[in-house]
Parts: sequence; C-alpha cells; structure tokens
Amino acid sequence: MTVMLWILAGAAYLLLAGFFILERMVRTGSTRRMTRESTDQGSTTWVSAVMGVAFVVIPLTPLLNWWGPGRLNNWVIGVIGVAAGVTGLVIRHQAFTTLGRFFTRTLQRVDEHRLVTDGIYRRVRHPGYLSDILIFIGAAMAMNNWITILLVVALFLPAYRYRIKVEETMLTGIFGTAYTNYQAHTKRLVPGIW
Repeated sequence: MTVMLWILAGAAYLLLAGFFILERMVRTGSTRRMTRESTDQGSTTWVSAVMGVAFVVIPLTPLLNWWGPGRLNNWVIGVIGVAAGVTGLVIRHQAFTTLGRFFTRTLQRVDEHRLVTDGIYRRVRHPGYLSDILIFIGAAMAMNNWITILLVVALFLPAYRYRIKVEETMLTGIFGTAYTNYQAHTKRLVPGIW
C-alpha cells in the first residue's frame, strides 16, 4: 500500500474514534440509557449489532488489503470517504446539540416530549442516522476495500431504513398531525430526495 492509503486508513480509525468521543462528550443523563421499550421494536438491537460488526470489520480491513481480496488502491475513494465521515461527525454534533435530552439511544417517549423542527431538523428528519451512515460508510471507503464498503452499506442501509420506519410510527403516534405535517415538508435523510 502506498503512503497515501496508509494515511487514509489512519483517518478511518480517527473517524471511528471521533464517533466514540462525540458520543461520550454530548450524551448525558437519560440520553445514555439503553432501556428498550415496546416502541423500539428491536430497532436498537439491530442498529447496535450492525455497528458492532462495523467496529470489527473496518479496523481489520488493512489485513484484508494486505492479503489482497477487494483492495482498491484508489486514494480518491479514500479521500471521498474521509470527507463523508467528517461531514457525518459535524452533522451528528449538530443533531445532538439541537435535540439535547431528546436525542436518546433507544426509541422512547421522554418527559415533556416535544417535536423539534428547527436547526438541522428543518432540512432532514433523521440527521443522527444520516451522520451514522456517513461516518461508517466513509470510514469503510477510507479503508479502500470494496468488500468492506459493500458489507457496511449492506448492513447499515436496511438497519436504518427499519429504524426510521419504527421511529416515524412512534412519532406519528405521539404528535399526530403535527408530525405528518412535518413529514410533508422534510425528507428522511437526504434533502429534496429521500
């Protein structure tokens, strides 16, 4: 591997570390709680399992690249991945700071629950999930291995699609027409697209 590809692999490790550091810095009190309620419908378990696999596969990718299968040797893909991951970290921080104590790990109703539609939530309904997807797929791209990239994409997209479906059902139940009106004016993850 060239020096640039090693630097990109190091950047992928920093993206994953950045995810953990950000989680630790901004989550306090009830936002750290992992108690699953019926409203969660197994979505937290699925997302946690997907992240667990990614946290093993992505850091081990240099071994796969050394061995040979799937190696891309394309620094452009790696740079795009790092940019996506950094963007994901910024979006995650904005989502945390906008939602505050409403940014929970599991899908649950909290005391004095209110619908947040300002800040980054004006543009997308689930910026926290968008950030996770960008961070992990970006880290996989930075590792420069198509097997790792495809695996992370294949794991993350269905898990978050299900999570969004479950969460939107819960939020519609809590907020009714206020949430359906919000849905009509914003997209799930990508402004103007989906």
